[in-house]
Amino acid sequence: MSMPPVLAQAIGSVLGGRVLFAVATRAPRWALTIDDGPSPATTPALLDVLARHGARATFFLLGEEATRHPELVARIADEGHELGNHTWRDEPTWALPVPAFRERLRATQRALAAHGPVRWFRPGSGWPTAAHLGVAGAEGLRCVLGSAVGIAGAGAGTAGTPARLALVARRGAIVVLHEGPGRPAVAGTVDALLARTARRGLAAVTLSELVRGISDSSKKPRGATGEDVGP
Repeated sequence: MSMPPVLAQAIGSVLGGRVLFAVATRAPRWALTIDDGPSPATTPALLDVLARHGARATFFLLGEEATRHPELVARIADEGHELGNHTWRDEPTWALPVPAFRERLRATQRALAAHGPVRWFRPGSGWPTAAHLGVAGAEGLRCVLGSAVGIAGAGAGTAGTPARLALVARRGAIVVLHEGPGRPAVAGTVDALLARTARRGLAAVTLSELVRGISDSSKKPRGATGEDVGP
């Protein structure tokens, strides 16, 4: 499912332009983001799929799960993917009092920082308040939502999800999927989606790479040439 541009613009306006939904670029790249890990049930398979396609992603990790599975956080970072802060546990950010939010955001940051830089934050349940954004900004984090979100299969996707997401995975798009227990389909969804976008000459990169517009040539993923057939 994609967010209508008018709605995205309205939300961005209300929150002072501090929320990233997509990136205006002519480079044939899009960002794959995966929420709610790390999880032994799904993260290893996802990393294997990404390696097979020569693609990279940004993993928005829960602090609680990161402390349980530091070896998976380390593998994510070691294989060239990016770490993002998804707060401590899977709960609606908008409902958290600001002091509690600050504490959980910082605790997650501490859990992730040992493995690599963290510059992005994604709120739980997809909605922050302006006060939450202020806290995240003070911690050096920018909020990212997305331009397309997989909602079928508890956010992991079903057999038809890759075809639907591929329609909106174009230059500058930010695609959101979810992993974790009960979401075994996510690796297959990513596998099929990457195959579809690569056939259109589109490369899946991290958020930071998408924003920079330039990938490190020594780590350039396959499929990073060609033109997107979409608008």
